[in-house]
Amino acid sequence: MPNYSSIDYDNMLAAGRQGLSFCSPAVSDFTPRYLESDVMAPVRTIGVGANSSLKATFWHSTVEQCDHNGDPDFVCIALNTGGGPIWRNNETIPSQVGSVAMQPFEGARWRFEHPVSFVQLYVPFTLLQTVSESIFNRELAHDKLRMPSGVGGDRLCGAARSVRYALSLIEPTNLILDSWALILSEILVRQFSSHSDKHPRTSFGKIPALGVARVVDYIEASIDRDLDLASLASVASMSVYHFARRFRETIGMSPHAYVLCRRIRRAQEMLNRGRSSLTQVSAACGFSSQAHLTTVFRRSLGVTPGEYRRTILHGRLRSSLDDR
Repeated sequence: MPNYSSIDYDNMLAAGRQGLSFCSPAVSDFTPRYLESDVMAPVRTIGVGANSSLKATFWHSTVEQCDHNGDPDFVCIALNTGGGPIWRNNETIPSQVGSVAMQPFEGARWRFEHPVSFVQLYVPFTLLQTVSESIFNRELAHDKLRMPSGVGGDRLCGAARSVRYALSLIEPTNLILDSWALILSEILVRQFSSHSDKHPRTSFGKIPALGVARVVDYIEASIDRDLDLASLASVASMSVYHFARRFRETIGMSPHAYVLCRRIRRAQEMLNRGRSSLTQVSAACGFSSQAHLTTVFRRSLGVTPGEYRRTILHGRLRSSLDDR
C-alpha cells in the first residue's frame, strides 16, 4: 500500500477495497470488547457507537499492565505509534514505531515498560469471511487466521500506518471507512489465513455499460450525500467486493476516487456560477464541512475554493473591461 503522506486517494484504494453489501452484515454500532478496560481509556474513537464497518481507537497508556478482553466479532490490529518495550502474554513484541501486533480473539495481557501510544483498528470478522469466500471460494474460521504478536515492514504495517495518518487529517466518510475495511480485510486474508497458499482469483472483469451508466447517474443525483460502497454496489446489482474490484478495472480509478473527483468538479461548477457561499458549496457537494472542502480542493487543484473563485471573478472582470 502506498505512502499516504500525499493523501493520494486513488492510490490509497488500489491495494484492495471493501464496503458493505455482503458487507452490510459487517456494519454495526457495536463497541468492540477490546475497549473494555478498568485501567485504560482511548483518547479518540472513530466509528465506535456508530454504524460503520471499520472502527478505530487512539490510546496513550502510562500503566504497566493491562488485560484486554478478546472479541471474536472483530480482528484487532494494534499499530505502535510511540514507546516500548511491549509484551503480549509475556512474549516480547516489536516495539518500533510503525510495527503492528494482533490482538488474539481470546484476549491478552499486555505489559509496557514505558508509556506507550498506539492505534487499534477493528475489522469485522464477517467481512474477512466474505472476502475469503470471494477470493478463494473458501470459508474462514477463527482458528484459520494467524494473529502474530509482531509484524513489521509488510503490507499490513503500511496499510495501518496509512489509515492512521489519514485519520490525523480528516474525518472519514462511510465510503472511506468501507474502503479501508476492505483493504485491511484483503491483506489479512491473503497474508495471515490458512488459505494464503491457495490460488486466488486475480481478475474480475469489467462492469457492463448499463451498470456503469446506472452507477454514474446515481452518483450525480446523490453527490450531496455521504455515499458508501454498499449503495453503489446495489445500483450495479452486484456484491460490494466484486463491484469495487470491477469498477476500478472499468473506470480506471477506485469508487472513492471517482466520487471525490465528481465532488470537486461539482464544486468548481458552483464556484464558476458565483452565486453560492462556500458553506453552501460544501454541503451541496457532499463535503462534511467547509474546511473539508478547502482541504480536498487545495490538494487536488493547488488553490483554495476562495482563491479559485477570486481568479474566476478577476478573469471575468478583465474580459468585461477588454470588451469595452
